Amino acid sequence: MPLLYLIGHTETFAAADLLRLFFGDPVREVTGVIHAGLDQTILVSRLEQPADTDSLQDKKTVCIMTDIESIHLSGSVTIDAARREIKRQLYQALSEWTGRSYPWGSLTGIRPTLIAAECLAQMTGTGQARQKMTDYWLVSAEKADLAIATAMAEQEILAQIPENSLFVYIGIPFCPSRCSYCSFITRDAPAHAALLDPYVDAVIHEARSFFDAVRQPVSALYIGGGTPTSLSAAQLQRLLYGVLPHIPLLPGAELTVEAGRPDTIDAARLSVLRAAGTNRICINPQTFHDSTLIRIGRQHTVRQMLDAWQLARSMGFDRINIDLIAGLPGEKPADLAFSVQEALALRPAGLTLHALAPKRSSDLHDTISGQASLQTQPEWNALLTQLRHQLAEAGLYPYYLYRQKQAIGGLENTGFARLGCACRYNVGMMSDRHAVVGIGSGSISKKITDGRLERLANPRNIAVYLQRIDELARKKQEWFRDSGP
Repeated sequence: MPLLYLIGHTETFAAADLLRLFFGDPVREVTGVIHAGLDQTILVSRLEQPADTDSLQDKKTVCIMTDIESIHLSGSVTIDAARREIKRQLYQALSEWTGRSYPWGSLTGIRPTLIAAECLAQMTGTGQARQKMTDYWLVSAEKADLAIATAMAEQEILAQIPENSLFVYIGIPFCPSRCSYCSFITRDAPAHAALLDPYVDAVIHEARSFFDAVRQPVSALYIGGGTPTSLSAAQLQRLLYGVLPHIPLLPGAELTVEAGRPDTIDAARLSVLRAAGTNRICINPQTFHDSTLIRIGRQHTVRQMLDAWQLARSMGFDRINIDLIAGLPGEKPADLAFSVQEALALRPAGLTLHALAPKRSSDLHDTISGQASLQTQPEWNALLTQLRHQLAEAGLYPYYLYRQKQAIGGLENTGFARLGCACRYNVGMMSDRHAVVGIGSGSISKKITDGRLERLANPRNIAVYLQRIDELARKKQEWFRDSGP
């Protein structure tokens, strides 16, 4: 675990990302030196301006060098590509030094499909794009194929979304209970029942205030959480009929409700969702093993999930997504393979495979020995590759992909869907090409101003959100109207 010296640049965040991948926490910085442990091995990342510059173009080029023991790497890039080259060289040097490699290579960011899209734009054909990802970015062949296929699907979906349209997210931060892996700001709904009605009122007020002032057309509305169906049927109805008349939904707009927990799904709630025009829901068991459900703190059984699924289907919901998680406590790859088989038997419109990411604020984080990302997890990686082909045989294709820090083996979360059933909100929100209006506690709004992404967050604390709702609604109106979404 080396000491990393940054010379000529201050790319601390990018460099620390690479060190965490290989060595985990604690990673700390002290005056330009990043400590990744107690080892005194010296690792140097250096940026140098060329000594002789005869033209403006020369001044835009810098040299990046990385050294650790006998490993020396160098390369010249334009100044705007310096951060990426610093990360790429650090990954290559640490991989050679430790003898470890990760499926996504030097790509530690949330959205590797952005790099895949750039490779597709720069190269002739998918073969050359794939080679650029494997040879330059050091991504495995399987992940390069996945990223390129997903990037192409994302581009097709984005091309169908009106350029000037908004996406809307409404957050309901309540659940029946807290899962051990969860790091969201959710509250236990039964224990905080007194907050539910005031919270619904506040969300309605915020949504009405914003859309009465900003009449931008909306392509997709996503109601997530938490578990929105933690609200009673009457509360759900009041929420939906309180906000929907004020949101300028385009014809054919996508309306998703994350019904998530099967133990919150009943005929009354589904009737409300159906009547309000919900055309996509999620029912997320995370596993088809009762023993795991108990272990992670879920208060439902596999039988309840199947009953909820059949009920939703019988009431006319045909676009239902299932979430499953790789690496849940006590599970082996064969357990996930079984869960996927059981899920496919239901013929879902979509299926999302997540890699477990035990974040610091989750209960699970303290019970896992070591950092999940430190082990390369070849068995899980091989299974996810196998499952991708199995899903394709069942008519489900990747359309949406992102990564989380400290996910097992540095792996990814991938959304698969049948043709025509992809979630437009997921793609649009992650693309950073469309503005997002976040409503509710902890929600984040995004807009693009002169090609630059800006964010505005609502307070995570529900009590603070309720107290400041008038101020927050006015601020959001002004923020969007200043430069336009």
